[in-house]
Amino acid sequence: MKTLGLYWDTKSDNLLFSFVENSHQVAATKRSILSTVAKFYDPLGLIAPVITRLKIFLQILWKDKLDWDEALPQSLHTLWLDHVSQISAVSHLKFPRFVIQSNALLEIHAFCDASLAAYGACVYVRSESHGIVSTHLLCSKSRVSPLKTLTVPKLELCAALLLSELVGNIAQTISSHCSYHCWSDSTIVLSWIRQPPSEFNIFVSNRIAQIQDRTKDMKWHHVPTDVNPADILSRGCTPLELLESKLWREGPPFLKLDPFSWPALVPSLTDLPERRRSVFILSENPDISYACKFQNSFGRLQRVFGYIHRFSRLKSRNQERRRGPLTVDDIKDGTHLLLKSIQETWFSDELRALRAKKEVKSKSKLFSLHPILDGSGLIRVGGRLQNSILDYDARHPLLLPKDHPVTRAIIAHFHAKFLHAGPQSLLAALRQRFWPIGGRKTVAATVNKCIRCFRLKPTILETIMAPLPANRVQPCRPFKTTGIDFCGPFYSKSEVRNRPPTKCYIAIFVCFATKASHLELVEDLSAMSFIASLRRFISTRGKPHTIWSDNATNFVGAKNELKELAELFLSDPQNFALRDCFVSLGINWQFIPPRSPHFGGLWEAAVKSAKFHFIRVVGKSLLTFNELRTLVCEISAMLNSRPICPLSESPDDLDILTPGHFLIGASFAAIEEPDITHLDISRLSRWQRVCQMQQTFWRKWSTSYLSLLQERGKWRSSKPSLLPNSIVVLKDENLPPLQWRMGRVESTIPGKDGVSRVAVIRTATGVTKRAVSKLAVLPLETTSSVSVPLSAGGACREQSQQL
Repeated sequence: MKTLGLYWDTKSDNLLFSFVENSHQVAATKRSILSTVAKFYDPLGLIAPVITRLKIFLQILWKDKLDWDEALPQSLHTLWLDHVSQISAVSHLKFPRFVIQSNALLEIHAFCDASLAAYGACVYVRSESHGIVSTHLLCSKSRVSPLKTLTVPKLELCAALLLSELVGNIAQTISSHCSYHCWSDSTIVLSWIRQPPSEFNIFVSNRIAQIQDRTKDMKWHHVPTDVNPADILSRGCTPLELLESKLWREGPPFLKLDPFSWPALVPSLTDLPERRRSVFILSENPDISYACKFQNSFGRLQRVFGYIHRFSRLKSRNQERRRGPLTVDDIKDGTHLLLKSIQETWFSDELRALRAKKEVKSKSKLFSLHPILDGSGLIRVGGRLQNSILDYDARHPLLLPKDHPVTRAIIAHFHAKFLHAGPQSLLAALRQRFWPIGGRKTVAATVNKCIRCFRLKPTILETIMAPLPANRVQPCRPFKTTGIDFCGPFYSKSEVRNRPPTKCYIAIFVCFATKASHLELVEDLSAMSFIASLRRFISTRGKPHTIWSDNATNFVGAKNELKELAELFLSDPQNFALRDCFVSLGINWQFIPPRSPHFGGLWEAAVKSAKFHFIRVVGKSLLTFNELRTLVCEISAMLNSRPICPLSESPDDLDILTPGHFLIGASFAAIEEPDITHLDISRLSRWQRVCQMQQTFWRKWSTSYLSLLQERGKWRSSKPSLLPNSIVVLKDENLPPLQWRMGRVESTIPGKDGVSRVAVIRTATGVTKRAVSKLAVLPLETTSSVSVPLSAGGACREQSQQL
């Protein structure tokens, strides 16, 4: 590694940069880059543009999140090699040491600039003696831009702040009298500095105040970008470019000219960004209920406004302070105070007309209710029940606005008070005291958002029916893609006397393309019994490429058992032939999501058909195991003889397409054809005849059967997608609704059509997968329907109590 050092040449009185060779080579990693930047010992910032470029390069590495020992990408590696190849050129840089001459007129000129990558400031000394003007670089400082994106004017302001800090330190160090000049190429920054800080936002205001305090006796000027030496500092440059830059060593050429030849001042801008905007909200009769954080609890609202009413009476009537708990009158008067403030805001026009003893306008929502004013100044329903025997509150209920937080809180309060009554009975009970506008819809919406009521009768999600997979709509050999399921249990008669019947099950194998079925009778639901039935199936129908099944324990056990057997055989290094055979004949085993039988509707339909024939044939009789096996084979033949498309109305087309045509060339229950062996063999080509029949079957399958799968039988419309972080209830048919587990949606698994039908749920017991049709989203409120935001404290506590 080459270490850069700073030395003083006594002969030329110049600062020289030199290198000391190390034995290690430069490595293109973060550690070597950071050490390279750190070993540039440059306290005055004389080669700051070179170091700035390395800092920008290092920041790019941090943004890409590369590890210390990770190789650089090709583009960054090439850029780093370019840096390394030019580092030696830094040793040829020379900067004068004596820049402040005695008995000379001194001026300090500081320049600042910023880019999206970095910003910095550089300081030059201008000395004039006997008519000779010389300018030299004194020092500089640079910083990379923050990772948080800032606008260019804000970055220019940060550069001006860095300039003020640098010039302030120089002013404290240099004892000789000299004038200071600050330069920037940003007209917005220069206009900001000339304005009071209080007129701008916090970020700009704080920095303007610091700049004005540090440069209060200094002059600010505008410099064009093309002659601003700080522009080199903000962009960075290579050592070769810095070696040839006279602008960096001596500053802009106009510094050597008369001050009248300097760039002209730029007038201040009037329309400046980041100004503070004052917002004045004028409101007549404000709704004071919004100031209370208990908007979602009517009981707490009554108590809060009960205390407010008690306090207001003390102030207005100069009464003695009352202590102790609230009374019934305090609660009643506080409720009237709360509702009065709401009505003054939402029914201001009607209230003004009633106070003037005028009739409410016909366009008002209260016109049909014939509103009246009571003794407390509250608007009530006039109605037609004045002569009834009901009490005053039932004859003239208080009017409540629609979609107001307090209205929803009152409805929720009565909903819990009347033991979670339904919308109709809840509205009837509510109208004994209050009359909400649009009561039916408002009450129904509140009841639908009740967590406990929803959990007792949840609304299960639905998604549009997915497109059929390729293995169901493309021609292939039978049972290449197979679905497996079990049905039962059934009972077989023991061959030993006085022994109870034993359980048995039927394993059903269904072809995805042809809907052909293969049934195997198994003794139990163990993995070994299923593996034996799978071997019999493979020996009869051939080895499938893919097997689909649900997550039953016997299927999972079979998969694990086959995996262990494969690992056992493949671990022997001598069985190369056996290893190749297992690899080439491997079966791809796929599982549908847990507790989602509609994902396996193909084999579920086959299970239903097999049970249909078995129960009607066997009834309550007991058959032996061999008799059951024979019956299962006959049921399999019947299932493979069913037509898979509607019968043709043509009298010439007597044959129907069945799964048996793809297995044996004809239906298992087809009538025997007459003997044609006496015909001349030259008339027929047996191979061509078989190929023609096979092609005829697949053509009929494509034209008649596939068209039946085009229409969606259910789940026809698109529904909103399930969002992550939603709280859901997992449907379980074996438990009552209140005992269904709750969880949070971590992510969704979209299908090929972009619709998510499976979700990953985190519950109290871990992470699981469920079909969307087995989930119900809890109706938790996230946003308010009114213009003023609700307080979250009361809502969260109420929902947590319901959960």
